[in-house]
Amino acid sequence: MSDQLLTLNNYRFLRAEARNFSLETLTDILDKLTAVVEERREEQASKGVQDAEHAKRVDKIREMMLSEGIDISELVQQAPPAKPSKQTREKRPAKYEYTDSSGITHSWTGQGRPPAVIQKALDQGDTLD
Repeated sequence: MSDQLLTLNNYRFLRAEARNFSLETLTDILDKLTAVVEERREEQASKGVQDAEHAKRVDKIREMMLSEGIDISELVQQAPPAKPSKQTREKRPAKYEYTDSSGITHSWTGQGRPPAVIQKALDQGDTLD
C-alpha cells in the first residue's frame, strides 16, 4: 500500500488534516471518495457475476463431453505439442589469448571489458592483433 493510502487510513492523521479544510471541502472529498468506493463495489460485483457465468459454461461443456463419452485426457493427447524451449547458444570462441603476470595462459572472446593485462597493453599503445 502506498504511503499516501497508509496516512489516509490513519484516524488521527485524518482528524488533524481535517482541521485545515473547510466543511464544504471535506464534504466534497467525502462525496468523491464515496463515488470511488461505489464504483469499486460495482466492479467487484460484476467480476463475481462473470466468474459465476464462466463456471457455469465450464460445467456445461464438461457435462456435454461426458454425455458424448469424451474424456479430458483424450483432448490433452490430441492437443498440439508445446513449443520447445529456447536452446542455449554456444559459447563464443576465444579470439585472443594472453598470459598473465603469473605465467598462466588465458583466453578472451573480445566481448565485454578487456582483462586487466590486455587493457594495460592497450593503454601502452599495443594493438589487439
